[in-house]
Amino acid sequence: METSATWQSPDAPVTPFWRRMPKFFLFPAAKHSLWRIAAASLAYGVAGWVFGRNMFTAPVFGSLFMLIVMLATGVFLARYGFLVIERTAAGYLRQEQYPEYAEQGSPYRPYKMFLVMMVVPIVIGVVAAILKSAFLMVLLFVAFALLLPASAMVMTMTDSFFDAVNPSRCFEVARKIGKPYLALCLFLLLLMLSSQQAADVVLPRLVGSQMQVHAKNITGGADPQAMAGAIGRTMGLGLFVLSFIGSYFFVLMCTLIGYTMYQYADVLGVSVVGPGEARTLGRISSAEHQRRTRDALIGQMVAAGEIREAIDMLSADLREKPSDLALHARLHKLLLIEGATPRIEDHAERYIELLVRTDNAREALPLVDAAFARRPDYEPRDLTLVVPLARAALASSKAKLAAQLIRGFDKRHKMHPDIPHIYLIGAQLMLESGAPSMHAKQMLQYLLARYPEHPAAVEARRLVERIDRLSAPA
Repeated sequence: METSATWQSPDAPVTPFWRRMPKFFLFPAAKHSLWRIAAASLAYGVAGWVFGRNMFTAPVFGSLFMLIVMLATGVFLARYGFLVIERTAAGYLRQEQYPEYAEQGSPYRPYKMFLVMMVVPIVIGVVAAILKSAFLMVLLFVAFALLLPASAMVMTMTDSFFDAVNPSRCFEVARKIGKPYLALCLFLLLLMLSSQQAADVVLPRLVGSQMQVHAKNITGGADPQAMAGAIGRTMGLGLFVLSFIGSYFFVLMCTLIGYTMYQYADVLGVSVVGPGEARTLGRISSAEHQRRTRDALIGQMVAAGEIREAIDMLSADLREKPSDLALHARLHKLLLIEGATPRIEDHAERYIELLVRTDNAREALPLVDAAFARRPDYEPRDLTLVVPLARAALASSKAKLAAQLIRGFDKRHKMHPDIPHIYLIGAQLMLESGAPSMHAKQMLQYLLARYPEHPAAVEARRLVERIDRLSAPA
């Protein structure tokens, strides 16, 4: 359920990422990311403790356990990192704004990105070996490092390994961002160096003294079992600290990449559907997020002149949700832009029928009016819609439209069961238009004489009595 109504306008100014760095440092400290960082760090700490305790007695088991933990926590953090990039790029700048069930991102991005980081260096090495050029290898590795943030952006936008590994596709993203992309790379490099510096400052203070004690114990012939336990505790603490610092800066860098995509969403074609820098009261539902994303994507297609593609997308959505009035409304607008009359008329019939069936006949009147404008002899394909539409037009003070709907109906469809209702509406139209009341009374009396048991006859009798009271002398 949506709990916030604040939604930043796409035209609202966006703070450049280089001016927002202090806020980025606070992002990983929020509880939604902090518990993930703590969980991953604790897993590393446990792995270090197990490896340290079994370093001398069962090194294979300790190493295997540590490798499994490293892979699992790496995937765990990478999935969340891509989620942060995706949501931040979409305009959700605070984690409490994330849509419900926000973990439903693509689960394969970490594996595809890992392949990118494995395949590209191998290709660079092969090319450099074939050409026997160390300088070329250095140059290609520098280019790869510079395009790696763009590759992560492409992976977030397309979920495609081949797009993310394509240097021309990544370069196109960097080119669209322009010179600030180089600033982004510089900031990411500084953050990597900062994480190392933070580890160099914190780690010796926590485990340095213990390492010295262990070194003395080893040379002094201490109890091996006690020494293994001490080494395990030290390694566990050290890996916990290293993992915590590294994970914190990793989430921070993902936030920076996502915000850069948000800042340049217009040139990158990213759908901004979140509240941006506006404060909100809570998170939106996953369905609402998907609807906003779809609307933004369709808006981009329309702006790019891809009307047919936008129509196909909405048509596919309607096959899954055939009774969604909002989807029908958007599709009809696009069909009007496209201008294909047969498609407009076909959809208008289905849309009108759905509106009437869902007690929204008044909302269908503009569609009926437009249908008469296109074709003066228009008549709904489903004749049972004529009466509710005419009644809605009469109730909306659109007497002309009501008259158009019922004109000649009794002559064209002499055996239709709604003819008594047509006569009743005709008499009401006469009274509304100021025609002589005797003409309306004659039509009502004809209805009563021919269809005395029909439900419309009840209202017809009331109208006759009303006409008689009004025409009676004082």
